[in-house]
Amino acid sequence: MNFLELYVVIVTAVSFGYILAALLVETGTVNWIGLKTLSLSKFGLHPLLTNVPVLYLITPRAAHVAASELLKKGEIEPKDLYLAILASNLPMRLMFLYRYYLPVLLPLIGIIAVYYALLRLFFDIIIFIFVSVVGKRRYRSAQVEISKLDGFKPEISVESLKRGIKKGIKEALLFLLKFTPLFLLVVFLIKNGIMNWLTVKLNPVFGSLGFNSLEITYITTAAISPPVAYGLIKLMIKEGIRITHILGTMAVGNAMFSLLRSWWAYLLPYYVGLYPLRITLNLLLLQAGLPIIYNFTVGIILVKWF
Repeated sequence: MNFLELYVVIVTAVSFGYILAALLVETGTVNWIGLKTLSLSKFGLHPLLTNVPVLYLITPRAAHVAASELLKKGEIEPKDLYLAILASNLPMRLMFLYRYYLPVLLPLIGIIAVYYALLRLFFDIIIFIFVSVVGKRRYRSAQVEISKLDGFKPEISVESLKRGIKKGIKEALLFLLKFTPLFLLVVFLIKNGIMNWLTVKLNPVFGSLGFNSLEITYITTAAISPPVAYGLIKLMIKEGIRITHILGTMAVGNAMFSLLRSWWAYLLPYYVGLYPLRITLNLLLLQAGLPIIYNFTVGIILVKWF
């Protein structure tokens, strides 16, 4: 997929997501889901944000549209948003594992796919426990006006659908204005070899950390295309490379992919256009920065000491 195709895919998917999210908001479906999921507040979520994990499974765009509206109205604080988004990672990971990840990797590399899935899941469980502990303490004495959700039911009408489509298109255009220059900047860096230069510069570092040439090849390939890199796992198994080394290599490859591509191609489109710059940067640090640090750390530990 070339950059133009990637841009069209991102813009199309995000624009559809904006329209769908706006429809969910304008028809009252978001508030209805909020009522149905209110019990999730016991896990440390703000009562007005208990719908976020559920909306994330429908479309992350809807979750962010709903949360950003509450943020603009001053009904939640940025910390409430961060906790809700972090808590959403666990159900998203579970869905991703059984719908996309395991069906692809399990037939390819067998039990190693299960080990790696558990390695990825462990991080999200730890984050969920952290959110639960912090959230329970944060909202223990908080007075939240839950009554404002009372009586909300989905109200699908021609007028609400028109408002939703109009609002979704407006937000999609705002997204285009902010995202396009950032996308062009990243393409410029890639086209001028900056990303490849960074990868080449990191190769000696990986070698000094205990990765062999095949493992480094996997990491650099995964930084560009994880599906292509998966084929190298079979080769590592045939060469008798230890499972801990394979898992560590996969973790670092995932970190490199997140570092060089994932954050701007997948995460940034969810945030830009909805949040102020400061909140966008904080969300990127939480959703991209923390997993990158975790994957690098786990990968290096597994390869260097196991």
